[in-house]
Amino acid sequence: MAENPQSFCPTGLTLPRPVDTHVHLSLGGDPQDNARLHLAAGVAAVRDAGDRDGCLKGVTWPEPLRVIRTGPALFKAGFYGAFLGDNRDLSLVEKIASAPDGFVKVLLTGLVSFDEYGKVGPRQWSREELREIVRLAAAAGRKVMVHVNSDAACRDAVKAGVSSLEHGYFIAPDTLKMMADQGVFWTPTVAAMANQVDDPGGRFTREQIQIIKRNYKRHLEMIAYACELGVKLTIGTDSGSYNVPHGVSYLREMELFVEAGIGTPEVLRIAALNGRELLNLPPGPLLTVDRGCQPAEFLEISRKSMLQKRHGSK
Repeated sequence: MAENPQSFCPTGLTLPRPVDTHVHLSLGGDPQDNARLHLAAGVAAVRDAGDRDGCLKGVTWPEPLRVIRTGPALFKAGFYGAFLGDNRDLSLVEKIASAPDGFVKVLLTGLVSFDEYGKVGPRQWSREELREIVRLAAAAGRKVMVHVNSDAACRDAVKAGVSSLEHGYFIAPDTLKMMADQGVFWTPTVAAMANQVDDPGGRFTREQIQIIKRNYKRHLEMIAYACELGVKLTIGTDSGSYNVPHGVSYLREMELFVEAGIGTPEVLRIAALNGRELLNLPPGPLLTVDRGCQPAEFLEISRKSMLQKRHGSK
């Protein structure tokens, strides 16, 4: 992938602080405590990807973390998503208009099966319905991020004009080429799958663990191919999901990108630049790091930079 000329200086890389483009602050603990964990990990901004009926409205977030909220996700009654979706008796237009920070989260498909390789939960919206959601969102000044798995659903989401695909398990190379051509972002959330191999709660059978391994290994292959094609990848952790803790999962996601075969400097740029481009965030202060800087070092530099800001030093 071509290097971003704005990200280099004679002594190394100059990059803004990293952002996490997919978290769930309302899951896995107290929202404010969860937000503090992201700060402690060196993450400067997060996009919350759905909170049931807007339960995060009015929460005060710790400085200097920037929290971008989608509000409750759009889903159909009886399908996956009630725990983070919009269960209110409102019209689609009203639900879209209530999205607080410029993004609408749509649940297009269900979860990935751990019992049958390649199988995902049922689809909720047709391509035409999704296209109409994108149109309504654009009219309200909002972009659409879509929870989606299966190549067919991913392809329809791209054709419908969404801003980003979230998860995207079983996406195919041709769909990735389409995404590269159209500038659609991809947040693969591979740690959310890879972390399940450890299975600390003993939820899964030996056979399910093997399917989980197969799922995330294929996902790594597609992430590497997407990078080669120029797809705009971002680091999103799905923090708050089972066995995906807030904060520390950011480093895990970055390390999995490296495991996929993406060079470490490129992973740092994905974390810092692509995420900010997706979320339309200003570059903020630039951090200078050595060319050999590793993800953990980059996050520590970012963490210290934010602590200095918090304490009023320069």
